[in-house]
Amino acid sequence: MSTQKGKFIVIDGTDGSGKATQAEILVARLKSMNLPVAMIDFPQYGHKSAGLVEEYLNGKYGSAKEVGYYRTSIFYAADRYDASFKIRKWLEEGKIAIANRYVTANMAHQGGKIADKQERKKFYNWLFNLEYRLFAVPRPDLNIILHVNADIAQKLVDKKGYRDYINGDKRDLHEADLSHLRDAEKTYLEIAEIFPDISLIKCVKYGQIMAREEINNLIWEKIAGLIGFKTNNLPPNFPNNFLNNSKIENNNNIRRLKVQRLIAAAKLPTRAYDNDAGFDLYATDFYSLSPGGKAIIKTGLKMAIPSGYAGLIWDKGGIAKEGIHSMAGVIDSGFRGEITVNIINLSKNIYHILPGQKIAQIIIQKIETPIIVEEKIDDLTDRDEERFDSSGMF
Repeated sequence: MSTQKGKFIVIDGTDGSGKATQAEILVARLKSMNLPVAMIDFPQYGHKSAGLVEEYLNGKYGSAKEVGYYRTSIFYAADRYDASFKIRKWLEEGKIAIANRYVTANMAHQGGKIADKQERKKFYNWLFNLEYRLFAVPRPDLNIILHVNADIAQKLVDKKGYRDYINGDKRDLHEADLSHLRDAEKTYLEIAEIFPDISLIKCVKYGQIMAREEINNLIWEKIAGLIGFKTNNLPPNFPNNFLNNSKIENNNNIRRLKVQRLIAAAKLPTRAYDNDAGFDLYATDFYSLSPGGKAIIKTGLKMAIPSGYAGLIWDKGGIAKEGIHSMAGVIDSGFRGEITVNIINLSKNIYHILPGQKIAQIIIQKIETPIIVEEKIDDLTDRDEERFDSSGMF
């Protein structure tokens, strides 16, 4: 008879979907509620039990096709068997165990190599018996699959840092094969339909991956009831080190920008890349702009911009190329109202804005406030009173 007291949750999904990051954020949020939680990553790179997996992904045994899906599955299953004792102990202690990947990863990546649907289902049954009956690894209470299109996923994989198990290469055996990623993606979608304990979260909107806070809130909605958290309550805050908007890296030691949601659907400002100057702002409602039309777009946010700084509203390239422009705005440090963006449609077509869509960006910039002194101004400069085009075109 099982002595399990805790809960076992798996965060899995397509390569590049941010599984590890989402698992880490979830663990941090659970800890902020003083809940007992533990996390494990699969494969267990660097452990003896993952040795065969590492050699396989480095290509030592040949191509994925040459090794075959049954043999490969055993490599991964043996690693999970090694970890099963640790996971079972956590559950007996009443902890919430979070796994980054698990049996579902085997189903998707190996099942994706099987073209015939009936043969694929036969493989699922074989794998289920191998993992849950022969090796008797703990069965999750909930498997969450994060879905990102394979083409986008491969680009995200290339942004990862150095990884020991592939000696610093950008991609392992699976990640380098786009057709494999596409097949695995299809299989993830298939098993999400077949198995009732698998829940799918789509992480892409309008061709772009969603902000990690937004994805984690969707994960929270899935697990809240499982861990005894009332779903009508607000979820716990994000720890500062996981917030996209928690740090503004510059030379003036501004480290935090306080942002408050005025409505639950509002999206926090985000930066797509570490070196981006601006934070993306998002709409909270539907808008339709006729050619030449204007609208004041609500973001559902207010900000406490530090004294000595201002927020400058600028165009977002993605919609500016469609002829949709923001009309310059300055958010002063003393302003405490809702951040809104004035938008104008300079195109010849009607343009529709959707909730959650990027509409502009805000740049937090240091300002100077000199004292105004009335004095005669010396006009003896190399330009003097010359105006527009005084320097010529070329």
